[in-house]
Amino acid sequence: MSTRTRASQLITFFFRSIFWSINILLAFYTLLAYWLLYTLSIEHWLAGMLMISIPVVWLINLAVLLVWAFTRPWRVWLSAIVVLIGVILFGKRTFSWHSPEPATTASVKLFNYNVQSFYVDNQFDRSKLIPQVVNAVDYVVNYDAPIKCLQELTTVQSIPAYNIKQRMLKAGYKYSVILNPTELDKESGNPAMAIYSKYPIIHSDRESFGPHNGILWANIKIGNDTIRVINVHLHSMGIRVGKVLKQQEIAGVKHETHGVLSALRTGFIERQWQVRHVERHIQESEFPVLVAGDFNDTPYSVVYERMRRTLPSSFEDKGHGFGFTYNRLPGYIRIDNQFHDPRLPVLNLETINTVRYSDHYPLAGTYALPGK
Repeated sequence: MSTRTRASQLITFFFRSIFWSINILLAFYTLLAYWLLYTLSIEHWLAGMLMISIPVVWLINLAVLLVWAFTRPWRVWLSAIVVLIGVILFGKRTFSWHSPEPATTASVKLFNYNVQSFYVDNQFDRSKLIPQVVNAVDYVVNYDAPIKCLQELTTVQSIPAYNIKQRMLKAGYKYSVILNPTELDKESGNPAMAIYSKYPIIHSDRESFGPHNGILWANIKIGNDTIRVINVHLHSMGIRVGKVLKQQEIAGVKHETHGVLSALRTGFIERQWQVRHVERHIQESEFPVLVAGDFNDTPYSVVYERMRRTLPSSFEDKGHGFGFTYNRLPGYIRIDNQFHDPRLPVLNLETINTVRYSDHYPLAGTYALPGK
């Protein structure tokens, strides 16, 4: 054997050993993230960072698996087992495929949508009509659902097409709960959140977490049944990947990346106490509960795990595909959800990803009413 051949073998062995060591560390990291999410034994924001990285480490494990498949096939077992455990534990919250059950007269549809002020990139010009804004408002007002939960709502009194209060009344939504009700009567107002209902609201309340975030709930009378609908908008995720990618210099990338990480940390901390308030409103209800809104957290988070332990996820029970709800980079995430009381079985949960008026996609869930 020549010296060159022997040197080549040693170099190959060295790098394979390094790669195998990295593979082992990756497996331990992935299993740690699984344990944190499965047990919720630690809810610190650093633990939250590990949890939400689960889809990313799945992809890395799959990439490692492919590398070994073409070089040392017997070593694929480690990444394969790690990914398989993840699919068993968390596959249902990742991908769902169910056939919708037909709606009946004994069912109700709940629509929720973060409308991003009815404009895709900027606050709309409140002095003139913009076709895209008009189309967005028309869509929300005319969508066929008797109960609607909206987030990041805005209105303009002097432009009839933008006057949400009047338009919803004309469309038959006689009952409502608004986070900032005085904003509805301003020339240019930001009511922020709303529940609109064609059915009577017999009792309601609101809890604000700030100018735009909070909880609304309404006890709604539907025939002989009464249900509680809770509209949720938790603290923003703070993810603005587009700003990072637009930077052309390293200093700019570092600055924007630091901003994203800082916002994520703040978001984890804020949402963890906010979701406990949502749980309280669920537990205090004497009626079956539906929860809908923008949770600003992924299915691999403390917030989502706590919610699904309180109420079943409508996506997991009757969703379709991956159900991604964020219409911006990174895009492949689901942060809008509906959860349902077992006494209100979900018949169908649709993510309407063809509607692109906002940085979110709307959701529509259909539920069987109790006692029918």
